[in-house]
Amino acid sequence: MICGRYTAKAALRAVARAAGSRALPAAIAAAGQERYWRMNSSVALGISVGLAATATALCDAPSDQVVPDDFAATETPISLSLERQVDVQLSRAVAHVRSYSCASYRANYPIEDRFVVQTNKQEVFAAVIDGHGGWQVAEYTHGHLIENVKNEIDQLHDATAAKVRISIQHGYIRTERQLKEALLPAFQLGFGQVNRVGACTMLAYLRGSLLVLANAGDIRGVLATSDPEGRLLAVPLSNDHNAKILAEKERLAHEHPNEANIVVCKHPESCYVKGGLQPTRALGDFAFKYPEFNASAVTTERGGGRHIAAPYTPPYVDAIPETRAHVLNAADKFLILGSDGVWDFLENDEAVAIVQEHIAAGKKTEAGRVLVERVIARAAELKGKTLKEFAALPPGKERRRVHDDTTVVILFFD
Repeated sequence: MICGRYTAKAALRAVARAAGSRALPAAIAAAGQERYWRMNSSVALGISVGLAATATALCDAPSDQVVPDDFAATETPISLSLERQVDVQLSRAVAHVRSYSCASYRANYPIEDRFVVQTNKQEVFAAVIDGHGGWQVAEYTHGHLIENVKNEIDQLHDATAAKVRISIQHGYIRTERQLKEALLPAFQLGFGQVNRVGACTMLAYLRGSLLVLANAGDIRGVLATSDPEGRLLAVPLSNDHNAKILAEKERLAHEHPNEANIVVCKHPESCYVKGGLQPTRALGDFAFKYPEFNASAVTTERGGGRHIAAPYTPPYVDAIPETRAHVLNAADKFLILGSDGVWDFLENDEAVAIVQEHIAAGKKTEAGRVLVERVIARAAELKGKTLKEFAALPPGKERRRVHDDTTVVILFFD
């Protein structure tokens, strides 16, 4: 079973690099197109849900990758106009985090990605949020998830890794419940669009030497760590939750045995739950979860909402994150959280190598910017274009055809 994303694209990138050419044949470029669904984003916002599912691993995490010493990164002679950039050097280490670098570049107009990092005397919370169908659920999650998770963790008397993982899941459930409660009245008033907006979310929680990663969707967490020989490794700490993954197809088919269209694939790299949604875990996306959010079969009565025809036996999509705990040690160097826009064009080891190259040049600030720029430079390369040409594309349909919103949070350890 393959847990990594876009292995076909990875092969295309390898062919392009081996050929030393920036121009790919049109057929190859077309094969590298990313999935894209757009919906009207003029939506009112809010939400709730009491999900009883448990977070289970989709499959074994992809194997660790040795970062090559001779990695040749794509040059980025210009600076992109980022949507948002944050670089912070803490006055003292908190949970082994000494600094962090974040950056976000938009393809959609408006951008649907969000990121947030919060620290206190003992804890670090960091999240990357990737909206789809609009920006509203991502914005709501940005403003509420960490608060809800923190409230759950604060109730623990003995914050073991297992209890923290459960508390984080409860924080996700609480956020989902609040959002549902806010959105249902709008949907009942005829604002059907609210049933098709969602967000994939990854949260990193650190306290002491404990790192817990919670993932609901296809955002990815990659740890850069050294092996006993001093080689830098790219260690994935999450699985991608996507309808193209065999384990997810099998799970959905088992849970919904009488629905032949439970997963519809346009091609092996582009599969959709009930023909309409690629992520299999996310906040929001209520048409895939609750009958009361399934829009009318009559087009003129939907209010722009999604109707899922019979057979219809929700829920199909889960808001409870898969969690993983890791104890930080001296070998761990930094952690990358990246929206799927990053991994559309870079492998785990490539992303780690780019950040390490930046550090080796005596820098940590703007590492997020550098990584995002390398992603867009790679996207341009695969289309036979320059970064400058890609940067000139207006946000919205033109830019979204060639890359996704791209967001990273990088935490550097002491």
